[in-house]
Amino acid sequence: MSAVASLPPVTTPLHFTAVREDVEITPQAAPKVDPKLLLRAESSTRFVGEMQGLNIRNARLGAWFVMVLVPFCSVLDWFAYPDHFWDFLFLRLICSLLCVPLLLALDRPWAAKYHRVYPVILPLLPAIAICVMMYLSGDAGSGYYAGLILCLMGTSFVFHWTFKEIGITVGLVLICYLAATVPNLDFAGGLKANGLFINNTLFILLTCAILYFGARQHHGIRLREFVHRCKVEAQREELRDRNYELTSTFKRLRETEAQLTQNEKLASIGRLSAGIVHEINNPLNFVKSAVFVLKKKSKTMPPDVTEQVEQILADIGEGVDRVAGIVSDLRTFAHPEGRGNMVLDLKQVADRAARLMKKQVLDSSVDLKISIPQAIYVLGDENHVVQVFINLIQNSLDALERRKDPCIEVSLISYKEEGTMLSVKDNGTGIPTDVLQRIFDPFFTTKEVGKGMGLGLSLCYRMMQGMGGGIEARSEPGRSTEFILSFQPPA
Repeated sequence: MSAVASLPPVTTPLHFTAVREDVEITPQAAPKVDPKLLLRAESSTRFVGEMQGLNIRNARLGAWFVMVLVPFCSVLDWFAYPDHFWDFLFLRLICSLLCVPLLLALDRPWAAKYHRVYPVILPLLPAIAICVMMYLSGDAGSGYYAGLILCLMGTSFVFHWTFKEIGITVGLVLICYLAATVPNLDFAGGLKANGLFINNTLFILLTCAILYFGARQHHGIRLREFVHRCKVEAQREELRDRNYELTSTFKRLRETEAQLTQNEKLASIGRLSAGIVHEINNPLNFVKSAVFVLKKKSKTMPPDVTEQVEQILADIGEGVDRVAGIVSDLRTFAHPEGRGNMVLDLKQVADRAARLMKKQVLDSSVDLKISIPQAIYVLGDENHVVQVFINLIQNSLDALERRKDPCIEVSLISYKEEGTMLSVKDNGTGIPTDVLQRIFDPFFTTKEVGKGMGLGLSLCYRMMQGMGGGIEARSEPGRSTEFILSFQPPA
């Protein structure tokens, strides 16, 4: 488990609301940030977490640099101080070995807690070793001062020092440097004898000053970049929320538009059906009156003739009633209020529909299965439910023409207190995806002219809605079609 993954602050979200209020970016000027805001950003959980992860990743790199480069530089000892080569090599190896526990600790919770120690202790270890070597050399003007500058410069590139870290590191390095060189000064020789020491010391002091102020400037740039990044993320999140809101609004508008379009279609159908109902009902009433008169007249006819006439009149009456039912259904489609819901036994209603469709099913050689248990009660209009079953079965028969092993199955999906769901499924040709979303539109049909008006599924949809239920179509093109009917539970 890596140390970075175990750091709580890294994964803690930042609630940096002040960024959005106080930061102002204009194209004419550089971004300006309130200093107080920078202080709040520096102490924020997110910034601390980012610095924590960055320090631990860079500490791993810095530890390997010290472990490899410090012993490698023993080549310099061979040429500069050959008499002290083995002593200096021992110091260098000790310095490298001290980095091993620091490297191993990076995978421990300790590193996460004390991550600010690494930018100080990693440059300090080789700096102390160099200072000890300068002291042992007895040369106050030793050229090894460049090693101290190298330690500071290298650390400034690897780590992002804070004000406190750079101050502590520079101060400790200067103390170690003076403690190693001052005892070796030639106080009797004056300034000229110690010219190299003064020169080296000035270089180190200038380097420390440059690094200190450069680190302060760099830290300030990181803070401003962090603040602006938070502002951009906040704006991006706000844009995402607004985009979601606009998308939702657009979706609702599309749904409303579709509903208005559907209502306009139904209004047109209502006006059309009102005229059709009026025009058809008048001649139906004439036919019914004529049938009634003929029935009375037939009683005076011979018995053998009376029986034939009554049979014919019964067929005429049945046809007239069927036309009247169609007209009534058309009126119901235009004005979908129900004729009165009651408690129905789905098994009995499905069996009734199967009996009415028995001839068509047998003629089509289709296996019709009714898999509904007894005593499944729902709320609905019996005539409407029968008509829904008949329309769905008829559509399935059309889809099963010339299909191998044609089958229609009416089965129960679920029977719960909140409602009942029923399935009418066939293994026919299926419905294409682009057609599926339009099958409940009035007058939409894929059948040939003269084989359908496109009102069957629209009537089913309206009748199921009128009973407080619903209908849904699912299809696998080329394999099957399934209609899901949902019914209200009995009161």
